[in-house]
Amino acid sequence: MEQELNKPIEIAEEIFWVGHYVPNDPFQCHVYLIRNGDESVLIDPGSMITFPVVLEKILQVTSLRNIKYIILHHQDPDIVGCFSTLEQLFPDTKRRFVVTHWRTKTLLKHYAWKTPFYLIDKHDWKLQAKDRELEFIFTPYAHFPGAFCTYDKKTKTVFSSDIFGAISEKFFLFAEDNEDYYKGVELFHKHYIPSNAILNYALDRIEEKKPELIAPQHGSIIRKNMIDKIINRLRPLECGLYILDEQESDIFILNKLDSLLRELFKSILSFSDFRLVAKEIFKVIKKEVPNLEELLIYGSLKEFSDFTYTLKVKENETDEKFSNKIQPLSGCLFKTELITENLQTGALCLKVKGLNKWETRFLNLLLKHIKYALSISLERKIKEEILTYEQKRLQEKANTDPLTKVYNREYLSNYLRDKLKEAKEKKQPLSIAIIDIDYFKKINDNYGHLVGDCVLKELVKILKTHLRSSDCVARYGGEEFVVVMPNSTLADACKKIESLRKLVEEKRFCDENLKVTFSAGVTQFQGKESLEELLKRADDNLYEAKRAGRNRVICS
Repeated sequence: MEQELNKPIEIAEEIFWVGHYVPNDPFQCHVYLIRNGDESVLIDPGSMITFPVVLEKILQVTSLRNIKYIILHHQDPDIVGCFSTLEQLFPDTKRRFVVTHWRTKTLLKHYAWKTPFYLIDKHDWKLQAKDRELEFIFTPYAHFPGAFCTYDKKTKTVFSSDIFGAISEKFFLFAEDNEDYYKGVELFHKHYIPSNAILNYALDRIEEKKPELIAPQHGSIIRKNMIDKIINRLRPLECGLYILDEQESDIFILNKLDSLLRELFKSILSFSDFRLVAKEIFKVIKKEVPNLEELLIYGSLKEFSDFTYTLKVKENETDEKFSNKIQPLSGCLFKTELITENLQTGALCLKVKGLNKWETRFLNLLLKHIKYALSISLERKIKEEILTYEQKRLQEKANTDPLTKVYNREYLSNYLRDKLKEAKEKKQPLSIAIIDIDYFKKINDNYGHLVGDCVLKELVKILKTHLRSSDCVARYGGEEFVVVMPNSTLADACKKIESLRKLVEEKRFCDENLKVTFSAGVTQFQGKESLEELLKRADDNLYEAKRAGRNRVICS
């Protein structure tokens, strides 16, 4: 390939690539020459870096005397840097023209060249060189306000300036249909084009010409079979890469950041669960920081500073906590504050085994762009958790007996109706017991109501300790409690309540060496009776237990 690049290469009829390949330069700059007798056209002659080789190649194609038009697509030094020297080498300046747009001329005139300007906007966007007609395609802001492309009608070649350029560590004069090339083209346009709208306007104008060859100033020359592919690849591209950061100059870091941010925000937009957002952030960071072990996010609100939310994310594990204690966080190698007007405290921490300079720069940039959105999401998550907590607390308060902290009669009624319906549909056993403390009035009269309250609370503690978590205890009246036992037959329920009766009988209550007993009536749901009928049958059994001398369990 190096041998071929050492000489002019004809890329279309009488159109030559006369550029110079610079090793290890991702921004290769191309120079083109249309050989057209004594009205030949030189396109973007280039910089002083490439000029010695470019001049040698030009002279292999035609003499300098034959070059009448020098097209300058924009004013940057990679295009115009050599022209002051080239102008001195031309034998006759007056019959030669610099072809450009008026906006470019506004800047180029400061070089004080002697060569006159041919302004394309003043010549109907056309140039007739003998029998060769060139048309100019206005592509403003891609990447300069007066940017344009040149179209050779004879060969249907578009000299596209910066459009269709590429940034690549590998150089091919003609584009190859592979992913590395397409990524290089995308990176170039993200780097130079301000927006997708500007890019698509330029693509529309170029596509209207139906070109068969595209010769950009950078990257690779594109043959007809790849033109539609590359245009379709560029259509959805979001541009304006340097909007991301005003200080970072490494285009490859910015490009990586850009692609990850798009991936991240696309995923986050579909998530309403903060845990999924955090897991997505973990996944994105893990791609670039393989040693990441754990991501931690925590925070509290100013008006609820006692409550702290903590979320820990690992490879296949998520742990979420909401407590009134600040969770101790240690081992965070990388940490950034999460701040909003309402956050009392907030931070994101990364537990990682070492960070190199690239990873640190990447993390600083990534979190710089996502931490405000993450802070707002964290604030919203904490508010939701507090609201849920408050609603749950209010619901529990509405459903709970304030003294014993078990469910009240109103909750019992709704709960038991649901359980009866469920037992009937699933044909499962369900039993209930009504428990009444024996001679409770005497306890109040002899020891006082504070001791009576203590007895109620200690009895509930025994019940809740020795019953299943699936069993429900509710305060039915003053000293009466109802126990609902799903999936329990009458025999199982009786055995259970009898065991509790013995435990209570053996215990001494309230540090008073006080002996307490209870009576109970137990029954099983038969599948047809109403809630009231079931409770009445249990109550009748309780009455039998009392009539039989108390401190006993009657089942039927």
